[in-house]
Amino acid sequence: MWQRCVGRVLWLCHSGLRCRLPVLAAGFQCQTQLQHFVSCTKNPGVDESQDGEVVSDDSRGQGDAIGESSKQPTAMPIRRKRAWGTSLSPLHRISQMIPSEFVSEDIKDLRGPEVNLPETVNESTSHGPHTLQWDSSGSKQPPEKEHAVSQSTPFIPGDLVVSEFKRRHYSMFRKMFLLKDSGKLMSNWGVINYSEILGKFPGQKIRTSQGFEFLLKRPSLDDYILLMKRGPTISYPKDITAMMMMMDVSPGDVILEAGSGSGGMSLFLSRSVGPNGCIYSFEIRKDHHSIATKNFWKWKNAWDIQHQNPWPENVYFINKDISDGLAEIKSVSFDAVALDMLNPQVALPAILPNLKQGAVCATYLANITQVIDLLEGIRSCQLPFVCEKIMEISVKEWIVAPSFRKDGSISQRVKPKWEVVSEAENLEQNEDFENCMEDEPISAEVKPFGHIPYIARPMPWQAGHTAFLVQLRKIKPAPKHTAPEEIC
Repeated sequence: MWQRCVGRVLWLCHSGLRCRLPVLAAGFQCQTQLQHFVSCTKNPGVDESQDGEVVSDDSRGQGDAIGESSKQPTAMPIRRKRAWGTSLSPLHRISQMIPSEFVSEDIKDLRGPEVNLPETVNESTSHGPHTLQWDSSGSKQPPEKEHAVSQSTPFIPGDLVVSEFKRRHYSMFRKMFLLKDSGKLMSNWGVINYSEILGKFPGQKIRTSQGFEFLLKRPSLDDYILLMKRGPTISYPKDITAMMMMMDVSPGDVILEAGSGSGGMSLFLSRSVGPNGCIYSFEIRKDHHSIATKNFWKWKNAWDIQHQNPWPENVYFINKDISDGLAEIKSVSFDAVALDMLNPQVALPAILPNLKQGAVCATYLANITQVIDLLEGIRSCQLPFVCEKIMEISVKEWIVAPSFRKDGSISQRVKPKWEVVSEAENLEQNEDFENCMEDEPISAEVKPFGHIPYIARPMPWQAGHTAFLVQLRKIKPAPKHTAPEEIC
């Protein structure tokens, strides 16, 4: 019995060896051919023999003639080398894309000596109009182009100027005015003559007759909308930008606006669509229509004075009801619609034929009851609109500034208390600290980084609720009574 078990074990080992030997031989042969292929790709004219001797092309012909009878396996045909070298690891792929002078020694050690880095592309051999260059940090730099250097221009008659005076962290005076050759800027903190402002640059401070410093600057579109003359309540910039994101306004679009108001939304849309786009702004009230038109042209005239590219004249203010006015422009199709009305659900049936399929109608509503009426009107009239989003935009302003005392000196930083001490010891430490600080004179020198405490808190006056924004999209309902498809 024992001899039979030993014989079976020996037979199994012999069978395994006999099956494994061809696999090992084939693996050894593939490894030999791969080494031969790598050496051929490195040096096409030089090869290595099995003993490690270098064999040239001339001597290789003699060796092939002698070894013809031995029927040794032929060399593997030369194939195209992979772009990432002989390894498929992510480290090799990424490091091959970086020039060798920007690769650390650790990465080079991990890659191994067999990986060849790709040569950098020269400008003479590169294809295309521009070639990206490498800087000292290893990042790509765009090709150099000549750009016109625009410098700040001084204030001239016809400019819009914003003057602002701040005390501590709060704005005490802020006014926008049209600069003229003669006139005065009146305030409770002094008077500034227009002649003193002429020739000054934006961002410069000027003193009033009472010695207070006023900051002068040109208004941005955000500042202009908040400080311009108003008729109805304006659409705040935070809501306007959210509505434009809903509508996905792009250059060249044709937009319909119902409710011009004071012209704030029209200005933002005019800048977004550009000279190739168009805005149709309807306003039923004559006084609101007049204010919106004046505000638009006032901004455009001030813009054209200081910029080479004029503001586009792409807004058409129409003093009509939108239901009656759309009948005159039936051939115009709109990419998006902005509604600022009391009852927008009344205008939706008239807007529907001119609105493109899949376009967005953004609605500005003050009360949540108006939102309910809008959705109920869409449901009861079975309008092909779907409500995608209802949102309210909230913005919180913060104060982050160095901490000053009432006498104008900088507050002192209090050291953190890491250990619990008694009240008596705490008072003694505070008295010693105050005595040391009284001995130090208050200097106007700039303190080092981290030596001044800061305050960080929200502004005490915050903008509250302004409006609810509703995003509607025109859809095409699926056909009714659709038979289900048969599943094979």
